[in-house]
Amino acid sequence: MLQVAENIDYKRLRQLLEATRSDQELFQQIVDAPFEQKLQTAFMFLGIIVLLVVNKRTGTIDRIALSNTDLAQNARRVSVVPFEEIKIPLQTRGNIVALAIKSREAQDTTDWRFLFNPVLNAKQARINQASAGIAYSAVYPLKAHDGGAMIFSYYQYEHGIGSDQRNFMTKYTKLVGQSLK
Repeated sequence: MLQVAENIDYKRLRQLLEATRSDQELFQQIVDAPFEQKLQTAFMFLGIIVLLVVNKRTGTIDRIALSNTDLAQNARRVSVVPFEEIKIPLQTRGNIVALAIKSREAQDTTDWRFLFNPVLNAKQARINQASAGIAYSAVYPLKAHDGGAMIFSYYQYEHGIGSDQRNFMTKYTKLVGQSLK
């Protein structure tokens, strides 16, 4: 497999993030910018990026930006709970987003029930996943940002995810954390 992560133009990604004029524009650019490098993201089988933050007032993990890809829009269309309304209590057991944020360690899954419980049941979460055509997702905590994470979802099975994708997720999450300061 090509070493695509090494071909990602991180300088360009930083420029795109720095060029935003509002927080909301920055949040959307965070989940969309990598997809401007179509060849690299296609070779990595990357389909969706989600940005999440901890809402300290409510104690929930809020989804604040979803990439504007066909796969993400497919999941959005079938979800019984709208994207913006999916708020996971930070203390939820069995939710890998909460675990990643609390442990400050990356987590992964091939089953979206671990991304959406308790808001969606296992069947509902799996329907979202199937509609998006996603086989594997990884959650990376934003270590430079207190209480946030990114979900990277791939249309490749777990056995096909290697150091290339992990290097990208690590580097990009660090870049995003710096941009959110």
